[in-house]
Amino acid sequence: MTEPRTPADDRLAGALKRAADTGALAAAPAPAGQVSARGARRRRRVYAVTAALAVCLVSGGAALASVQLGRGGAPVGPAVPPSPTRSASVPESSRTSPSPVTRSPLTPATRTPPSLTPSGPPASSRSSTALVTTPPTATPTDTGG
Repeated sequence: MTEPRTPADDRLAGALKRAADTGALAAAPAPAGQVSARGARRRRRVYAVTAALAVCLVSGGAALASVQLGRGGAPVGPAVPPSPTRSASVPESSRTSPSPVTRSPLTPATRTPPSLTPSGPPASSRSSTALVTTPPTATPTDTGG
């Protein structure tokens, strides 16, 4: 499965090994002072780039905010369309006659005595949003006498 080596391959392999040995003898690590200085330069460059990026982001955000605040001339419409004022499904006669007593669905129905009915304009001229409430009934209290 392996091909036999030719003499040219052996000569190339020997030359590469001699070059590697010669390079290893000539190579020496850099002095510690140079390595430290190189690390300090890199650190300063990273800090400078980070500061420049932060300045760009803050100034860009401030510019965008000033443009948005400077635009405010036109009023903004509602988020949802307004509800229709007239409904085609509800007849006109049922919309104009409000119920005389409006109550919460959680409270039981109470009847107002005729003598305590609030006076005011007739029911036909009252607005449909007016609430008619019943006055509280008096309860006897023991004065301790």
